[in-house]
Amino acid sequence: MTLPTDLRGVLDDLVAGAEAALGNQLVGAYLVGSFALGCADEWSDVDFLVVTDGRPTPEAEAALRVLHARRPDAGGWAAHLEGSYADLADLRSPMTLGKRWLYVDNGSRDLEASDHDNTAHTRWLLRERGLVLRGPSPRDLVAEVPASALRAEALGVARARAEQLEDDPSWYANAWFQPYCVLTSCRILYTATFAEVVGKEAAARWALEHAPAVHRPVIEAALADRAHPWDRVHRQGDPALVAPTRALVWDVVRLAGQAALEARD
Repeated sequence: MTLPTDLRGVLDDLVAGAEAALGNQLVGAYLVGSFALGCADEWSDVDFLVVTDGRPTPEAEAALRVLHARRPDAGGWAAHLEGSYADLADLRSPMTLGKRWLYVDNGSRDLEASDHDNTAHTRWLLRERGLVLRGPSPRDLVAEVPASALRAEALGVARARAEQLEDDPSWYANAWFQPYCVLTSCRILYTATFAEVVGKEAAARWALEHAPAVHRPVIEAALADRAHPWDRVHRQGDPALVAPTRALVWDVVRLAGQAALEARD
């Protein structure tokens, strides 16, 4: 997709700052997430991965921390950068999934050690759909992600989400989380079925036709009410959608497991 001019400027600044901090350790910089999939909108996070030759040195890490502490001050897209500094050696081995990289959350000023982006989902996105900001094609850097790894991860995420929400079911009634949860559940099911990653809206439209018909009303409601503005985090959602959302979340666990078994056969 064509990037907005103001976003391109933010990304140029990010890459320049990363290069100044990392020096020869910088291998490449890439967009993943909704911008890489071509489905971003004005509320999207700016998901990035910077690939490094080895873990950043202590001096490089300190410089990166200064860089990200200042980024949100610029406002606009700069306040919505989210991504990780990924070690090239990790990306070349499927055995390193889950290792922690330096990561900055959307809107945060702090780098933390996190496995947020070291997933089969994000590696697949980087390799198959990543947009190059600097460096070689990501296909030259990332080991192929097996379909079995994507399906297994989707099933694990589906179950973990369902169990976490049982511990705190209040999120089902949240005006921001309710449609987000439905759309994300559809994407998990799509990945479990096809071992590919698509945008949440595309996955939801597929689910309208292929998921059990009982879930159609809550999926249609989520598509009509894509709750991106963060101020909705503090508002109540539609009480009538709480039970259908919970039912979909748990059914995705069942359906994702079924898809994994069918693919194995």
